[in-house]
Amino acid sequence: MILVPAERLDGVRTHLADAGYAVVEATTPVHADLRGAQAELAAALGLPSPAERNLDAMVDTLRDLPQIWDGRMVALLWKDAERLACADGRGWWILGEILDDADDLTVVAFGEARIGRPPASGDAASEDGAGRDAGGDR
Repeated sequence: MILVPAERLDGVRTHLADAGYAVVEATTPVHADLRGAQAELAAALGLPSPAERNLDAMVDTLRDLPQIWDGRMVALLWKDAERLACADGRGWWILGEILDDADDLTVVAFGEARIGRPPASGDAASEDGAGRDAGGDR
């Protein structure tokens, strides 16, 4: 998996499409958790059920990507990926490992760089990002 700043999404999308990839996009849900992100990723990749809710099924069906996508190379652009990393580090690690192990998949995760600790989950300002230091010096 490649981690890229969010502002590079358009350029990466164009580059991969020009290189012949089937480009699909998924966005981490606002209330990020493992199962919500898993469902979004599975839907974007066109994986059959129960891959959206069962990790073993997701692993198995990722092996079938060449058949699902008629032999095309597939690139997954995962938007707001840092949302899951901040909310559920274990879930981020699990999905990252599963996606990294898929032989026929290129994954580019997009998000904002975070310096220091993520905001407390109960912090209302963290919901919309308003609590972040605009100067970025924290």
